[in-house]
Amino acid sequence: MSGFSVSSRKYLRKTAVIYSENQLAEIINIEDIELARLCARGNEKARHELYTRYAAYLYALCIRYVGDRELARDLMHDGMIKIFDTIGKYRPTGSLKSWCARVTVNMVIDHMRKSRRMDLQPIEQTQEKIPEPQNEEVAKIPKTELMRMVGQLPETKRIIFNLFCVEGYSHKDIAEMLNIKEKTSSSLLFKAREQLAENVRDYIRKNGL
Repeated sequence: MSGFSVSSRKYLRKTAVIYSENQLAEIINIEDIELARLCARGNEKARHELYTRYAAYLYALCIRYVGDRELARDLMHDGMIKIFDTIGKYRPTGSLKSWCARVTVNMVIDHMRKSRRMDLQPIEQTQEKIPEPQNEEVAKIPKTELMRMVGQLPETKRIIFNLFCVEGYSHKDIAEMLNIKEKTSSSLLFKAREQLAENVRDYIRKNGL
């Protein structure tokens, strides 16, 4: 609990006795609640603690969406400002890390929508089952190469792939976030996975894996 005062650590221990260890694991890390509370009060040590914990994670998240390191760095800093401005709204129904990620993702999507970088037109086609590579084959490909393939997806396909496959949002969630129909989200994800499957097969073939 680095960055916390003695009184804050006492508060955590006192609060923790209300719950069993299993309940705490199921509900929320009690440290998240106290960190959020201190950040909302403008405590600089707590804000530094939050930034130190999550800046690198949120920067990597932004890169996955925009594919540009400089822009990702700017968006990460903007996301941190948004987090500090709204952290009073955090509720312990999930981890603080997940809440920070959601705030940042929403901000990144707003940025991309305003910059007119997203093509959200539905794809009208019959979606047949994609002959995806086997897990054993994908495991042979370096993680950096897989991330490069995702980064090379067209903007909107990359966003929806990340939201669905990496962040775990449902098509209903994505539809609400992007103001589109669930069918549009599903069809764009299909095209993203189809393109990735083709890229993976090409890599396996060219590298004799």
